[in-house]
Amino acid sequence: MRDRFRLFRFWQFWRDQGGASAVEFALIAPLLFGLLLGIIQYGSLFFIQARMTDTARDTARRLAVGDFADEHEAAAYAASQLAQWSNSFSATATLPVPPDHDVEVKLSVPKREVAWINLVGIGMDGDLHAEFHMLKE
Repeated sequence: MRDRFRLFRFWQFWRDQGGASAVEFALIAPLLFGLLLGIIQYGSLFFIQARMTDTARDTARRLAVGDFADEHEAAAYAASQLAQWSNSFSATATLPVPPDHDVEVKLSVPKREVAWINLVGIGMDGDLHAEFHMLKE
């Protein structure tokens, strides 16, 4: 009789659904949080890349129309536009040398320096690059 009661309690415990959702959440939560952090990390890199491209285009346009006195002033302007994210941006601006007619602006920064969250760590080697060419007017 006592064995039947234990067996009954075991099956009653086995069928009990109380706490199942907490266990399921505990199993799935690390995966969901890792996915969320990865989205934030790579989203921040895409945002910075777009900002770098916009800055390179703006700097090249200003250099092409003569708003800057020389290449160094243009490079300083580009770096200052991106300084709120990191001081590690390297910027170069080049005026055309005949027979070329294009102004060139290049920006780069290490990915690890500008990612908002660097907890995932995968794919964070290397640099982000932006380059823009514009015809000198």
